[in-house]
Amino acid sequence: MRIYIAIAFEDKIKDYLEQITSDIKNHCTEGSFTRKNNFHLTVCFIGEADDIQIEKIKEIIDKAALTIHPFELSLSNLGVFKRKNTNILWMGIEENPVLSRLHKELSTLLSKNKIGFYDKLFTPHITLGRRIVFNEESIDLDNLIQYERFNIPVKAVTLMASTEVNGKLDGVPVYEAELTVPKHN
Repeated sequence: MRIYIAIAFEDKIKDYLEQITSDIKNHCTEGSFTRKNNFHLTVCFIGEADDIQIEKIKEIIDKAALTIHPFELSLSNLGVFKRKNTNILWMGIEENPVLSRLHKELSTLLSKNKIGFYDKLFTPHITLGRRIVFNEESIDLDNLIQYERFNIPVKAVTLMASTEVNGKLDGVPVYEAELTVPKHN
C-alpha cells in the first residue's frame, strides 16, 4: 500500500481550496487539478508499506500525537515546483514551529523504527494541480487571484493511502490520531 502521513482538512477548508483552484483554472490552458476530496498537507511521505510496517506507523503517529497540542496553520502564497517539462502548482503554508516539531518528531520515530520515508527538505504546501500550463509565458502568481489567508485548525494526524478509484488516485484515511489537548490545572 502506498502511504503518507498527513494533515487532513475539514470540508469548509476543502471547499475554499476548490474555489481557489477553480479561479486558477481560468488562467491555464491545461493541467490536472486536485479534486476536492484529495486536498491535504503531507507531513511525511512514506511510499510502499506492508501491513506490519503500517501497524508500526500507527504506533508512531500515536506517540507523536501525544507530544503535540492542536494548532492552526495559515495559508501563505501560491507557488510552482518546476519538474522537467511540467509545473506543480501549490498553496504555501506560513512557517509554523508546531508543524515543524510534528515533522521532526515523526521523522525521528520513523528513522528509529527503520521505516523509510522521503527525507528531503520539508516544504509544507497543499498541491493544487499537476502538469499545469499557464495562459501566459510569465505569470505573476502573487497577483493571479485574490485569496484569504485564513487559519486552518489542526486537531489530528492522519495516515493516508493512495488508492485507485475509478481510474483516479484518491487519498483515503487509514488511521487517525487526535492531537493531545492541554490539561488545565
